[in-house]
Amino acid sequence: MRDESKTGLPLFKRVFVNRSLNFANTKLVGFDMDHTLAIYKRDAFEGLAFRETIKKFIEAGYPEELLELEFKPNFLIRGLLVDKKNGNILKVDTHKYVKNAYHGYRRLSKEERYSLYNAQGIDPENFLSIDMFFELSEVQLYAEIVHFMNMHPGRVKKTFEEVHLDVRTFIDLCHKDGTIKNHVFKEPEKYIQRDKYLSTTLVRLIDAGKKLFLLTNSLYDYTKIILGYVLDNSYEGFANWKDYFEYMIVGAGKPGFFIGSQPFLEVVEEPNLLKLHSGPLHPKRVYYGGNAQLFEEVTGYSGDEILYVGDHIYVDIIRTKDTLNWRTMLIIEELEQEIPKLEELTEDLEKIFEKLQEKETLDERLQKIRSMIAANKRQVQKAEHREDMKKINHLLNENEKLIKSLEEGKQSLKDLDKNIKTLMQNREAKFHPVWGELMKVGLERSRFANQVNAYACLYTSRVSNLRYYSPFKKFISFHEVLPHDVSPGA
Repeated sequence: MRDESKTGLPLFKRVFVNRSLNFANTKLVGFDMDHTLAIYKRDAFEGLAFRETIKKFIEAGYPEELLELEFKPNFLIRGLLVDKKNGNILKVDTHKYVKNAYHGYRRLSKEERYSLYNAQGIDPENFLSIDMFFELSEVQLYAEIVHFMNMHPGRVKKTFEEVHLDVRTFIDLCHKDGTIKNHVFKEPEKYIQRDKYLSTTLVRLIDAGKKLFLLTNSLYDYTKIILGYVLDNSYEGFANWKDYFEYMIVGAGKPGFFIGSQPFLEVVEEPNLLKLHSGPLHPKRVYYGGNAQLFEEVTGYSGDEILYVGDHIYVDIIRTKDTLNWRTMLIIEELEQEIPKLEELTEDLEKIFEKLQEKETLDERLQKIRSMIAANKRQVQKAEHREDMKKINHLLNENEKLIKSLEEGKQSLKDLDKNIKTLMQNREAKFHPVWGELMKVGLERSRFANQVNAYACLYTSRVSNLRYYSPFKKFISFHEVLPHDVSPGA
């Protein structure tokens, strides 16, 4: 059921509710930075990371042919799993069943998926989960090198797992040595897009008496450039990005922030140092590190008085819910593209359900025929004891017709299955040519969707969608139904 109070608002701009939340009780609202407050131009940024990381591979002695590898920004989506040992990328449903998998750019057959994963079942914790956008370029490069290794045996003398470790090492190095960061510093407009409604949204929360805080893993030098570009002079009376936040924490080391005991260090811009801090956090100052328990103690806010908004399902949302009683809001940028497609493809889905109903009806009819054939066989046995040839011939003739009808029905069932599969594949391809819909695997929830449902109190496509809602609104979950529940009006 949808929130009918927002019927005039496009669906992709709405805030969706998994767990009811009274916004009036929220005193402190925290934000991650990357892909939350700061929206990246993904093709440009991920392409930069892809190309710069390849250079590190060449410097480390990998074949120079890797320079010819192509960045494909649309090959991967979030929510996939990576089998580093076998070089495979998997899409898993909510029941941990692998329904789609690729080795490099070769799709694994159903038999291969069964042998590797579905025969015994899998534990997703044993695989790398693609939870954030920054991982897309990393894993796509991994897929490219896996493909290269298969096309050129022996050119890379490492295992798939060793190659992935190198990808992880070299991309981290690109971030640490400034290779990527320096490009963004020079041309932030090339890699970051401004949301013109972001500052309005933040000010509305402040005007409602809520205090805002920043909690990011990014370091201060990067944070001040990005948020300076996004927020400086974007609202009257808020000349500097720091003006929006009561507390600012960089280098937080999430998810360790939520479970660790690291102290807070204060960031001193001049002469660019960190100094140990004790006691309450001073408003408008920037801190490094710290931990959630200490944060609650020194700010005086705790539990469901705090709402934290982020884009990383594990680092920002799952860890928060597992260890604290903070409320959570997940940013899912993909909804801006997927929801309009969902609305556009309503008829396609209805057609699939019609065919599934047709299949169910046919299945039932075929089962009745099987029962009739079995019943006739029993009657034949009885007639044979009585040597009633007339009865026997009648039953055999009837079964002959029934068997013919059964075979025709079984062929119709095969044709129907093929038709349904084609309809579903065509619909999925309209979302993504390789992986389909973010939140679904076929008609089942994807693993990612299951995590969203379990851990995100709220979710939406971007922070500025909050401007459409009162800071005192009571968000109510309407969807907590079981398969046997009767819908209103049913």
